[in-house]
Amino acid sequence: MIEKRWYMRIGNLGFNLLYLNVLWIVFTLLGLVIFGLFPATAALFAVVRKMILEDEDTAIFPEFVSQFKASFKTANLLGYIVSLIGLFLLIDFRIVQNISHEGVQVLLFNLILLIGVLYLVALLYVFPVYVHFDLTWKEYLQYACILTIARPLQTMMLVAFIAAVVFLYILIPAIVLVLGASLMSFVVMKIASLSFPKKQILQESA
Repeated sequence: MIEKRWYMRIGNLGFNLLYLNVLWIVFTLLGLVIFGLFPATAALFAVVRKMILEDEDTAIFPEFVSQFKASFKTANLLGYIVSLIGLFLLIDFRIVQNISHEGVQVLLFNLILLIGVLYLVALLYVFPVYVHFDLTWKEYLQYACILTIARPLQTMMLVAFIAAVVFLYILIPAIVLVLGASLMSFVVMKIASLSFPKKQILQESA
């Protein structure tokens, strides 16, 4: 097999990311957003993971459909649990704003802020962990938090690259429509995979 030149690989990657972004939008809408967003995101990360770690020429459409169906229930459960945690933190933040005692307010505000930052960063790891490991839904959340703290260099790199991608989206908004979700997932999965141990012991899902 003739090895692809670098520009062919970049072009192929660009086309695949564009295709994946379209699939992510279509399947999110097919699930009426409410039921489609999280399994479509899980399928997106699963295909991107396979492109990065296994085969860059993987058959995208059948793999995406297969992953969407396989992760429909679990991805929705995980996604909405994570969303409820975020909502709970937001409500706590609003409650703290109304506390009259300044000392208690400052203490609780800093505590919620710290937990909120940890939550937002761990959020970046949730779907990479979900598609890479075979765990229970609780363990997905736990492992995402553990990676956030235990891999500080990779976590800082992840945050930096996400900030760069967001800046690119702000600079050139049209990219969001073309590569929005797929480019973001590629960057997240690429860096998050550096945090994963080279030899994993996969646990059976409960």
